[in-house]
Amino acid sequence: METAGNKDFDSETEKKGLGTPATRAGIIEKLVSSGYAVRKGKKILPSTEGRELVNVMPAYLKSAAMTAEWENQLLMMEKGQITDTQFMGEITSLVGKILSVCREIPETERRRFQKAREVIGKCPVCGSDVYEGKQNFYCSNRQCEFALWKENRFLGSMEKTLDKKMAVELLDKACTHVKGLYSRKKDIKFDADLLLTLEDGKPRFHLEFPKKKKK
Repeated sequence: METAGNKDFDSETEKKGLGTPATRAGIIEKLVSSGYAVRKGKKILPSTEGRELVNVMPAYLKSAAMTAEWENQLLMMEKGQITDTQFMGEITSLVGKILSVCREIPETERRRFQKAREVIGKCPVCGSDVYEGKQNFYCSNRQCEFALWKENRFLGSMEKTLDKKMAVELLDKACTHVKGLYSRKKDIKFDADLLLTLEDGKPRFHLEFPKKKKK
């Protein structure tokens, strides 16, 4: 990264490559933590997801020349050859261009990033695959709003959160047995069946208490 794009800089631009030692370290850590790169010994290699991302990215975004161009423009701004308003206008224009390109990426290309994700069930609304996110279990269909939130008001009132096992069972049979629910009114813990129903395409929960078997 220290020499990337050097040939693209203007002759007056200090050729230090892309970024600084501090920002390069942050960029690498971000790539690794996001799953787009992996460490192998002293090497940083692209992961499968990283290669897929590069394949769908527009060519101009992958070019070191673009970053070099912004470095050159920063130098021009420093010398008073362009204003900060002009510079930010160019940045805004580029972001708009990137967003428009992202919107036009075919669904088949987007699905390339979903291959490594674990399908935990089918959406009860549209039948699409359901994946686990950081805060919820969501439908992969962008047109569908179905989601099961890990922290929701219903379970939260009984000091519980929705975990993966519960979500899998709810998607499979609309019911999961939950232990250790808390009743603030009675100040006791109890077990119950959590049932999932739909109301206008939105999930609704309620409890059922299985009948105890007679001895």
